[in-house]
Amino acid sequence: MLSVTSALIEVEGIGKLHSRSTASARRRAAGMLGNVLLGRRNPVMPEPRDGEFWAVKNVTFRMERGEALGIIGLNGSGKTTLLRILAGQILPDEGEIRQYGSVASLIDASAGFRMNATGRENIYLKGAMLGRSRAEMDALYDEIVAFTELGNAIGAPISTYSSGMLMRLAFAVNTASSPDILLIDETLSVGDFRFRQKCLARLRAIRERTCFILVSHSMGDIKRFCTRAIVLSKGRVAFEGKPDDAITFYETMEAESQTPEKRIEAILKPWHFNADAVSDFEHYWCDRDGHAVSEVRSGDPLFFHVAFTPSYAPRNLILGVPVWTESGQYVTGFSTEIGTQKFGIEAGQRAVFRLEVPSLPFNPGTYISNIAVHDGPEYLVRADNPILTVRAKIRHFWGVVSIPHSWQRTDQPGEVPQKQETIE
Repeated sequence: MLSVTSALIEVEGIGKLHSRSTASARRRAAGMLGNVLLGRRNPVMPEPRDGEFWAVKNVTFRMERGEALGIIGLNGSGKTTLLRILAGQILPDEGEIRQYGSVASLIDASAGFRMNATGRENIYLKGAMLGRSRAEMDALYDEIVAFTELGNAIGAPISTYSSGMLMRLAFAVNTASSPDILLIDETLSVGDFRFRQKCLARLRAIRERTCFILVSHSMGDIKRFCTRAIVLSKGRVAFEGKPDDAITFYETMEAESQTPEKRIEAILKPWHFNADAVSDFEHYWCDRDGHAVSEVRSGDPLFFHVAFTPSYAPRNLILGVPVWTESGQYVTGFSTEIGTQKFGIEAGQRAVFRLEVPSLPFNPGTYISNIAVHDGPEYLVRADNPILTVRAKIRHFWGVVSIPHSWQRTDQPGEVPQKQETIE
């Protein structure tokens, strides 16, 4: 049994069963309704039947004012289900939640809104759902409208709003009066960069008066905004601690969940080939003589061959080769846009291009890449290249690339500086 404390929210052992069967879901719903009508606050749940699974299981935590909890996990780990339980959108099948003060949620942008009503009308409707009086909303109205930057659109039905406009309105209303508990699901990625910074500034302003629970796939947001984080795995808490430690745990778990082939595929996708625009396409890493290679030594020259026959004359032909490490770290990109030379090719004419890297600065390792052929913003081809392995040429190296450099001693007046070591 939870007791009254200084916490704004206390969660103890909550769980939620989901079912892949409609009949089973109805039986569970009927049982839950019976428990509510009979006043059974913590009924003992039987084990899942066939087709049922725990979307959330045995989750416990507490939060005080000024804290921010990040919730991360792989897809299907139960993050959004947990947030919806905390928001009161669905009931848990077991456990107990106790909240002190007002609660606002930014989970579904349209939740609590009437789509045929205007933005102005929905401000008052949403405010009433948050427990705000008409007088309170009158006092906050101008501030809310100014924050949304919707202008005259505030008088239009929100069914005409884009998803970004709708999220702006939801964010402004929910945060205007500093709720005690704010639940956020990926909302920090809303809008353009400037409006996103505006949202972050608003959250910072109300930080000390509110506790936040943030579900996000952005590890940067979790690291910068949260005081601690929970990693969910199959509905259960797999780790709880400092954001940096939680992110490390999550990234390790994510890497272990994928085969090397699937991980590489996830990095290189999406792929595309417009067979109506391009034919006889070939591409590979090669040596100076044009022979295909799969290995090269660090510091040696490297070449890349690409050839195709276009069915029309592209107006703005662009070739690019982005390169990543095997683990997904973006290294660099070789692109015709970086140079000043423009290439024009004719319809039906075989076009052959060669990229030259005079001295490859990549350190030993395995590198993956794509070839991209554009006509302006339009992709004609985006395909994965053969894997390139770089072998060592020097004994010591750090990082992904080796930049030519030298060290000199300069503390002896009147003497010519002595070069200690040069890496080229």
